[in-house]
Amino acid sequence: MKNTVVIVLNLENRVVGIVVDGVSDVLSLTQDQIRPSPEFAVTMSTEYLTGLGALGDRMLILVDIEKLLSSDEMALVDNLRSA
Repeated sequence: MKNTVVIVLNLENRVVGIVVDGVSDVLSLTQDQIRPSPEFAVTMSTEYLTGLGALGDRMLILVDIEKLLSSDEMALVDNLRSA
């Protein structure tokens, strides 16, 4: 039996749950561990990235969830909540 994994987020004064495939770790990074997003080839958009996190020998991609979830999607959340 496969477990459902939900990440609970507080976005724009809304509590939202997002179903994901899995969560391996929950980490805290200091500002010193976060680097700006690199410029990739034109085939890859970086508009949803806030940077790269360095943790030991691991490189973590940091995603801006508020940018990732468009205002249309947040309006859908509001509509579902008021229904």
